Amino acid sequence: LRVANTLSRKQHHDYSHEVYDAMAGCLACKSCAGQCPVKVNVPQFRSQFLEVYHGRYLRPLRDYVIGGTEFMLPTLAKAAPLYNAVIGQRWVEQLMRRTLGMSDSPPFSRASVKKQLNAWGVAEATPLSLALLTEQQRANSVIIVQDAFTTHFEAKLVMDVVELLSRLNLRVFVMPYSANGKPLQVQGFLGAFERTAAKQAERLRTLARFDIPMVGIDPAMTLTYRQEYIKALGNEAVPEVLMLQEWLATRINTLAPNQLKLTDPGFKLLSHCTEKTNAPGSPKAWQQVFAAFGLELELMATGCCGMSGTYGHETRNAATSKTIYAQSWQPQVEAENNAGKLLATGYSCRSQVKRYSEQVLLHPLQALLIALKRS
Repeated sequence: LRVANTLSRKQHHDYSHEVYDAMAGCLACKSCAGQCPVKVNVPQFRSQFLEVYHGRYLRPLRDYVIGGTEFMLPTLAKAAPLYNAVIGQRWVEQLMRRTLGMSDSPPFSRASVKKQLNAWGVAEATPLSLALLTEQQRANSVIIVQDAFTTHFEAKLVMDVVELLSRLNLRVFVMPYSANGKPLQVQGFLGAFERTAAKQAERLRTLARFDIPMVGIDPAMTLTYRQEYIKALGNEAVPEVLMLQEWLATRINTLAPNQLKLTDPGFKLLSHCTEKTNAPGSPKAWQQVFAAFGLELELMATGCCGMSGTYGHETRNAATSKTIYAQSWQPQVEAENNAGKLLATGYSCRSQVKRYSEQVLLHPLQALLIALKRS
């Protein structure tokens, strides 16, 4: 039936086609839900609309690729050198634009997070490994909840976070990688999202029994646990997963020795738009963390970078994505007086900066790690 509807849709007027085209312009950044006085959540009803719409009409292949990204990445990562070599070819890029409607796919990290964790002796967060800890050891431990994007495309960031927390005399555990489900939710695969969320929530509940804080590196992926997960599963079903700065801000008094004197280059923070609008206190939490090390952190006034997850990678959105980036991010990133000072919290933001300004921005904790190594 969907095949017949799709083939004949030009013959019969259906207003839902116009709605579909309008919904394609939504970045799913959730800034509307965070800033609108009546909390209109456009990404939420966009996902619901897509689920209904594609119950009648076929989905483009692009939707399946995006929705299945988290599940495909571990397999593709095993052939990372080959994948990177192929994806870097101009003809492959053009082919993906024409057939999948996807542009500028990022390369995998050269190093594997799992292999590096094993080499460093960093334990996986499992019921067995956590059960062996004493109460005092648990109080000084933290569990990093991996996300698909930093784990597979920014392995160095993950390891830098592990190193920094270890330098702060914290015992770091890393939860084995598993899908979060956010891409499924964004694309309107709501049934698949709920099943994925239920499995991930069960894994989190298993670890939460040990009363060790769980934190995520990417803000947008981490916020999914307190927003989309709760809507799908209910409040009681989802343990707390904090963003890095939220958790570190609760440990201000124990972060850095009083005698520590770091050189302050005058860092400036570019926050992820979802993080800034849906967790308004998060940028100031970063300021508190930096202040604990005797460093200043200026909060920059910017809007969305234009990437917003996979939105900027969809060929149909490429021009709009670039225009949005040029509005507030590009002038800040390319200003000479900001060179070497800008930090960005979001994976998508850092990838957008690399894409259009050919610059690499550090995550705030990477900047702290460099400062500690220089002290």
